Amino acid sequence: MATHPAIQITGIKQPLKLVQVPTPEPQQNEVRVRIEWVPSAPLDVYQVDAGLMVQFPQGLGDSGVGTVVAIGPGVEHLRVGDQVFGFFFHNEKEKGQQIYVTAPEHLFGKVPPNMPLAAVATVPTNFCTAFLTLSDKLGLELPWPRSTDFLPQNQHTPILIWGAATSVGQFAVQILKHWGYTNIIATASSKHHEKIKKHGAKHVLDYQEPNAVDSILNILNTESPAIPIRAFDCVTSKSGSLQHIAKIATLPGSIVAAVLPVVIRPPSHKEGVQLSADVNGEASWVPGVQVHSVNAFLRDHLFPEIVPALLESGAIEPNQYREIEGESLLQRASTALDTLRSGAVSGERLVWRVWKKEEYPQYK
Repeated sequence: MATHPAIQITGIKQPLKLVQVPTPEPQQNEVRVRIEWVPSAPLDVYQVDAGLMVQFPQGLGDSGVGTVVAIGPGVEHLRVGDQVFGFFFHNEKEKGQQIYVTAPEHLFGKVPPNMPLAAVATVPTNFCTAFLTLSDKLGLELPWPRSTDFLPQNQHTPILIWGAATSVGQFAVQILKHWGYTNIIATASSKHHEKIKKHGAKHVLDYQEPNAVDSILNILNTESPAIPIRAFDCVTSKSGSLQHIAKIATLPGSIVAAVLPVVIRPPSHKEGVQLSADVNGEASWVPGVQVHSVNAFLRDHLFPEIVPALLESGAIEPNQYREIEGESLLQRASTALDTLRSGAVSGERLVWRVWKKEEYPQYK
């Protein structure tokens, strides 16, 4: 069987390795995509440094952007040569940090015309997480297609987005604005406030301020008294976000969703990263408040239809990004991982090249 290069992790805190892996032929409804750009994400660090959801050895990456190079039987919408982006993670042939990904057609969408591939690489994973958390966990109306006169029944419900400058948070605010929600309260460091207001937040507060919780409670008591809130924790730090939200979402009927894992200690901590999967147990919740954990998953129409349309219309925009350079695939992957570990990434995503013609001319 033919093979291709892939980034692989072999053990906790072990260096990344570049290995050759099999290149499977696309099966029914599958496409093979040459991956040209990928984003790095905190999950990469959690998998390498803490073994989260890993069976070693294992590939890395759950999304990417590239070019369709082969199609299997039954593929209806994609053709060889299409530039596509997608969210894929189910098995080794779908891991993003490799030259070829082979996965079902419905996990991909076409890149809108004239949009840089590096920018599009910031979208798939975290847009999907934001969209499905808002609709499925928080119970907000996000119909598709959205008619031009659509207004949600609960459009004035207070919705707290904690960590609105994160990739997930930015998409959450933009999605809510597009579907007509008007009462968005967001937290972000002060340097990101203007951007988050532009995305659609009514109020933006600095989570680093010692009175941030009191300020949010004052807004709620003044503008939305006695109304249960929806809260989306896009950071899920035990002491930095989750325990604060537990002091805010106190009315019965409030719903909280938090992206797993709960970070007890960040990767930059001198004792290393420490994680938890117990969203309910890591904060003191008032009875009657629903608390949900979030794992990313997919629906059939999200990438073929919804995300490309929203990008092309300008309803959502890709994240700001920083390109990680390196002389080799392994060096780019390792540098991106170390940069994430440092804790120095704020309000942007790290993206880097997987396939480069001058480096891998044989993989066309």
